Amino acid sequence: MTSDSQDIRSFLQQTPPFDGLEPDVLKLATDKMQAMYVCQANRDEIIRADRPMLYLVRSGASDLIDKDGQHIERLEPGDLFGYPSLLTGRPITNKLQVIADGIVWTWSADVFDELRRRSQSFERYFMTAHGQRLLAERSGRATGLDWTEKSLASIINRAPVAIGSDASIREAAITMSQERVSCLLVVDDDQLRGILTDRDLRNRVVAAGLSTEVAVAAVMTPMPAVVHARESLFDALTAMSQTNIHHLPVLDEHDRPAGVITATDLMQQQRSEPVLLINALFKAPDRESLVQEAKKIPDYLRSFASRVKDIGTIGRLLTSLTDGMTKKLIRLYEQEHGSAPCAYVWLAFGSQARGDQTLGSDQDNGLLLADSITDGQRQWFAGMATFVCEGLADCGIRLCPGDIMAMNPTWQKTALEWDDQFQKWIRSPTPKAIMHSMIFFDSRAVAGNTSLYRSHRERVAKLAQRDMFLGNIARHIGELSVPLGLFNRFRTKSEGEFEYIDIKKQAIAILNDIVRLYALAKGLTVPSTPERLAQLRGHSSLSDKDNTNLLEAWQFLTQLRLNIQMYRQHEAIPANAIDPETLSMLQRRQLKAAFRVIKDAQHGVAFKFGRNM
Repeated sequence: MTSDSQDIRSFLQQTPPFDGLEPDVLKLATDKMQAMYVCQANRDEIIRADRPMLYLVRSGASDLIDKDGQHIERLEPGDLFGYPSLLTGRPITNKLQVIADGIVWTWSADVFDELRRRSQSFERYFMTAHGQRLLAERSGRATGLDWTEKSLASIINRAPVAIGSDASIREAAITMSQERVSCLLVVDDDQLRGILTDRDLRNRVVAAGLSTEVAVAAVMTPMPAVVHARESLFDALTAMSQTNIHHLPVLDEHDRPAGVITATDLMQQQRSEPVLLINALFKAPDRESLVQEAKKIPDYLRSFASRVKDIGTIGRLLTSLTDGMTKKLIRLYEQEHGSAPCAYVWLAFGSQARGDQTLGSDQDNGLLLADSITDGQRQWFAGMATFVCEGLADCGIRLCPGDIMAMNPTWQKTALEWDDQFQKWIRSPTPKAIMHSMIFFDSRAVAGNTSLYRSHRERVAKLAQRDMFLGNIARHIGELSVPLGLFNRFRTKSEGEFEYIDIKKQAIAILNDIVRLYALAKGLTVPSTPERLAQLRGHSSLSDKDNTNLLEAWQFLTQLRLNIQMYRQHEAIPANAIDPETLSMLQRRQLKAAFRVIKDAQHGVAFKFGRNM
């Protein structure tokens, strides 16, 4: 073997996925490699539309630029590129912007295919990497936004057409005809009271022979499902599918009517596959049928993940599916046992509340009950909670190992009982109390009385704004260990033959804790980490730079976790485990950068809230 071949072989043995090749396959890679000098003058000859190749940067540095001139990623020694076109056959449209002259090594499409054929680990690496275009993909979303990610505010093209609840049906019909709309919002004092649709006029007025002089309040749909203008088309899509409606009121940040989204609006944007699955769950006639439909979810999500630009959509989709299954199970229980005997709210906690569920997420839920509830009525809710939790488990959302579920009587509480529980945690912030509160401060109403929930959440937010409590949370956060050691090295755990990092416990959960602390200090009630950061922007407690760094770290970590879970090869590996050695060099750098952001934020909360101790 020549000295050049030895140098090539030595470098490849230190570069994933070549480091896992058998000697004869590594020899093939070494023998078939071609070296190309890269500079600004010849950059267009390196990547050519008629010559797909696998590229490995040996020296120098370049930026990979898309067809619109947007930066995708910085390429440095050890980084691979070119494989998406080799895997998919899509046209090559990216270009290079050379930062520092250097050498790239290349392999033709035929050699790349031969290496994949002869090495399963090599094949698996690139299939996984193709699904993990994390921050590079995210940087292009501003120009290539998936239609489902558009904000509702961006597509509402007219002010809401509204009428007062004491107006007559005839006045409402005239207004609908003049304004050429298929629904009216019923609004009193800037507050939404209900919605009146053309279907309501047909079924509740014409078919029933009702006088058109009757007030709108008698035939409207009171307390309809709503979304907020800051939410996305995806949120509107899932809300409409779950409730089987065609008109959805949109509220502004002050809960005032901002407009209406219709099924036609969604169809005009794009046909969507997720709605088909959501509809199938909604239309399941019984529990057994629901479970059978739910079994399709993992395969569907993996297929869907390969076609979306932002894999973070998967977390929101899975959350919507869990919400839909929860609502369906509640309806099935009500069909057999009658309607709920008093006002209640089915609460989602943790990842379901935040909207960042994964295929490995378990249940975290509870019940908020009216203070006037009787013992007999509690029995109805106990039965419903058991039916729903066990049904969700059959659908693939496993039972909570810590028993934080509505079927546990401990978490079936009235509004007053929940207030008392939070006060105990806040007044006596023991480590156990803080850990519990971390779960329960991330809450969201999935079904039931939204007014009851809103009052509860606002009271809880006020209770949390105590310096001593916030200081203890900050101390707890500071004691959590981020897996980045001396000399910027990863600290991994060993389990059998695997070395891994628990990305949920050692990174994502800590980041959620940090953002939650800032949100509690400001009295925010939203549970989503990105939404909390959006509402914190501009506040003096968290600089815009730190805010952006936390958001980017959260996006990277959650997307990385989802990618790993979608393409996981070994079932023995824990769901949230990541082996840094399986990542590209770019991803390892990004992972270290995310860990440094978390460490810096830990120091920040210790400084800002530690003085409250």
